[in-house]
Amino acid sequence: MTAPAEDGALNPAQLEQLQAERLLLLREGVRQVRGPRFLVDLAVAWAAYQAGAGWGAWIYLGVMTLGLWGRSLLLEHGLAAGWAPGRILRQMTTVLAALGLVHAGLFVLVFLQPHSHWHYLLTMVLVGNAAGAVATVAGDVRAYLLWVAIYGGSLGLGWLARGTQEGLIVAGLLVLMFGVLVRHVHGEGRAQVRLVRLADELRSARDRAERASESKTRFFAAASHDLRQPLTALSYHVATVQALASQQKDERLAQVGAGLRRALQDSQALLNSLMEVSQLDAGAVAVQAEDVDLVELLRRCADDYAPQASQQGLAFDCVLPELPPGEPLRVYTDPALLRRILSNLFSNALKFTAQGRICLMLLREGERAALCVQDSGPGIPPELQERVFEEFFQINNSGRNRAQGLGLGLAIVRRLVNLLGLELRLESQPGQGSCFTLWLPLGSSQATHAPAALAGSTTPGGPGHRLLVVDDEVAIRDALAELLMTLGWSVRTASGVTEALSCLSPQWQPEALVLDYRLRDEVTGLDALEALRAQGCEAPAWVITGETTPERVQTLLAAGLPVRHKPVDGLALAHEISATLRGAKAAR
Repeated sequence: MTAPAEDGALNPAQLEQLQAERLLLLREGVRQVRGPRFLVDLAVAWAAYQAGAGWGAWIYLGVMTLGLWGRSLLLEHGLAAGWAPGRILRQMTTVLAALGLVHAGLFVLVFLQPHSHWHYLLTMVLVGNAAGAVATVAGDVRAYLLWVAIYGGSLGLGWLARGTQEGLIVAGLLVLMFGVLVRHVHGEGRAQVRLVRLADELRSARDRAERASESKTRFFAAASHDLRQPLTALSYHVATVQALASQQKDERLAQVGAGLRRALQDSQALLNSLMEVSQLDAGAVAVQAEDVDLVELLRRCADDYAPQASQQGLAFDCVLPELPPGEPLRVYTDPALLRRILSNLFSNALKFTAQGRICLMLLREGERAALCVQDSGPGIPPELQERVFEEFFQINNSGRNRAQGLGLGLAIVRRLVNLLGLELRLESQPGQGSCFTLWLPLGSSQATHAPAALAGSTTPGGPGHRLLVVDDEVAIRDALAELLMTLGWSVRTASGVTEALSCLSPQWQPEALVLDYRLRDEVTGLDALEALRAQGCEAPAWVITGETTPERVQTLLAAGLPVRHKPVDGLALAHEISATLRGAKAAR
């Protein structure tokens, strides 16, 4: 099919897209007019027969019926066979021109007969048929012009051949009518070209935005990884200071250790927000749904939130509905993720409410429950209410006040809300505070959930534990080794696979492994673990990493090993390893 004049301004990819769009329109148009078109051809054949065309009128009907159905079958076959859109459209134009010649043959038979009122009726039906044919060319003005030249030209010549004033007038009216139809098709084609250009520009803009977003993600992942390295070593040293303070009963050293630990926790909270966004984007957060009593959940949240609000000088209210005894409001969702949403919303309210109150409310509307976090803060202008859910966007924090965080809390909220399949609404006006409302469908599961076992507290002691640390950062592995040896453990360290294997001996086999994920020369901790397993080492392994990209998170989860993200709390890691080893011995 030949493209309209505007197509010359399109690049090959745009032209192919235009042809594909026209093919879809053509397919729909052919399907819609297939039945009505047969009735029109039947009316044309009947009028032609009455005008004196004889059996030629019915031959015309048979040929047109076969031609139109054949055109439809050819179109469907081309689509099913995967032919290029341009090839199919060219074949459709050829068939259309052939059908125009069939009409021309009928006109010859009709206008050779004496003039009668049947000629006027036939012309009216044929003009209506020409208007209906607009849907079968899908905006291709050149294809329509080719058909009109044959179809309309032969009809107009038939009237001119009468040599009468009436024939001249009808021919002139036919020219005007076909001119209007051609202009309509031309306008439709131009609109399609503009839409294709616009769609291409939008795709390009989307691709640029996605590349920018990916670049931003890579940058923050790299920055997060590099920042976590020294913080991890520092965390191990702080744990060592605290362990020494405990052993030596040194209060001043304990105070210093506690201060260092608080500073580390603040830094870790900021980095963990980046990690949480990466985990959610990677699909690495699994929903553990269970029956949740909303009233009880909000009471526990209120117990946690009230002291924080009081410390900041804010009033705090928790409004719960009055329910009949024994009829709790239950939902089937993940309680931990739900609490995380509420915690982020409450933290956001604390940050931006200088005075006044914060209210946590639970409402019931029919078969839904609404959890509301309302504050008396400065409010959010309507034009910014969508942007506050973007990463790193903060209102009135151009100076990047660290007390207001990174601007990831609401971005995490949106991801968690989508993960749980819930609905979140924001109502706010400048100077009138904000209200975030989370809607949940009421109902519980039919399954019976066994209560989770509670892990008892353990201590990291236990002289004789043997641990192998594999990390290419000297400061990190030495700091962890110093901590664990202070606790009475036997520790060996390695920077890579070869050194790790050399640590093994009949006299010393590790009971646990701590492996950094990213080692030197494109080697990973998983590679080191595979090599150790090949040498018969079956000790449980923990992977320590500073990686935060969604792809890397998925890789680590697929390995099925405990993964801890830097900076790691050294004492907590020691507790966990010690508990695992004691549990394994008790199970023997």
